[in-house]
Amino acid sequence: MRIGIYIIIGVKNEEKQISGILRSILFKIMYGKEEKIKKVILTDLDSKDKTMQELKKFKKENEYVKVATWRKCKDIIDLVDEE
Repeated sequence: MRIGIYIIIGVKNEEKQISGILRSILFKIMYGKEEKIKKVILTDLDSKDKTMQELKKFKKENEYVKVATWRKCKDIIDLVDEE
């Protein structure tokens, strides 16, 4: 992983609201002069609704976003711990 700031946002069962919330949060992060932020990782916490599909749709619209399951996200965090 490159040096910088990585933001992880965990989401569970929020398919109806997640797009608006993410747009608001990411607008503030990405356009608020935060040059050090390298990637925003959205992780689904085993939702039972269509949250993961909404996250994937959001990712297609935003190149600085990565979508991961919580297990994959844990692997990413473990990589940071090793460095």
